Amino acid sequence: MIKKTFALLALAVVTTTAQAGTSAPSGKGVIAPTIEPESSISYSNISLSKQYASGNLGAGSLAGPSGQQIDLDLDGVALALEYSPVNNLYVALGGSYNEIEASANIGPFSQSINLGDYWTANAGIGGYIPLTGNIHFVTELGANYADFLNLDNAWGIYVTPHIRASFGKFETHLGATYNSNDFATNEWNAFLRLIYAATPELDLFVTGSLGLSSANAAKNVDGVSAGIRYNF
Repeated sequence: MIKKTFALLALAVVTTTAQAGTSAPSGKGVIAPTIEPESSISYSNISLSKQYASGNLGAGSLAGPSGQQIDLDLDGVALALEYSPVNNLYVALGGSYNEIEASANIGPFSQSINLGDYWTANAGIGGYIPLTGNIHFVTELGANYADFLNLDNAWGIYVTPHIRASFGKFETHLGATYNSNDFATNEWNAFLRLIYAATPELDLFVTGSLGLSSANAAKNVDGVSAGIRYNF
């Protein structure tokens, strides 16, 4: 009986020592390498947004009465696709449709008229450089097409340098776009996009844009949009 008791005590001591050794390592062993978490910044997605912008008629488009300022309101939708086949590169496709309404004060009266449709399309390629795990410097370059009021159309080149950063469920894009298209709403445009991850695949976003320089078709055009983005 005594021998069995000593044997059980010895077994308990050995078990306790082994458990203590695993829960409190000495620190002299090999430390496993730390694996950096994958960035949550998306470069493979499709988005749909409702957009609104306002500005003035440009000098190179329809002419109003001498000294008369004609205000423009653009109301429409935009569709965009990004796809990254390899690290640090992605392709971009997009398009938008807007209805344009013009208004002007003529004497004591204010008149407005629906001018027609404004279509745009773009195709480009982008590259990104990680500055940190959650902050990337991005530049996108491509071709832009615009059809202004069914009167004329033109092609141009656009470039969009910007920063993308992610913090938890939020992602933000901040940068500028240059567009050489004569029928672009702005030659230079600054933008800020705020994105919230409602689910791992579905995002909600709002975007604000500020016209920095005028184009031939319009001038002083600022805008806002809101939409959804699906990541794949």
